[in-house]
Amino acid sequence: MRGLVHTINGDLVIATIHRKEACGECRACLSGMIKSEMDIEAKNLCDAEVGDWVELELQENAFFNAVVIMYGLPFIGFIAGVVLGYYGTMKFFPTVPAFLPSLVLGVLGIVIAMLWIKSQNPRWESGKYRPLATKVVEEDEEEVVNGNYVG
Repeated sequence: MRGLVHTINGDLVIATIHRKEACGECRACLSGMIKSEMDIEAKNLCDAEVGDWVELELQENAFFNAVVIMYGLPFIGFIAGVVLGYYGTMKFFPTVPAFLPSLVLGVLGIVIAMLWIKSQNPRWESGKYRPLATKVVEEDEEEVVNGNYVG
């Protein structure tokens, strides 16, 4: 994907990208639902300057790992909370329906997982999950892979 650099902050660039059609259906980010352009902060590996068009990439497996972190960990927290709520509270609250503590602890598991992810965010932003600006390209340069336009 390509972006137009509008800010340089140390070894990082902030580039504006145009969302693709596939991104429009995701709705993972609020800005993705509202605008057709988004700002991406990327590590400047190509010595880009303000006004340059850059090629933006993610390191290998970074997207998959980020998805596992953002969706897998809260899911695990939910399942652990439901199981703990169902089997762990039956002895203490025999008159309460089993689904109620399960639901409460399941939601609490999601909240705890999300708070842990948020606390680890600075570590992940500085590492392999940050996009990379790998090369300076021309604005109208087309990238063709297997005969298909992808840029």
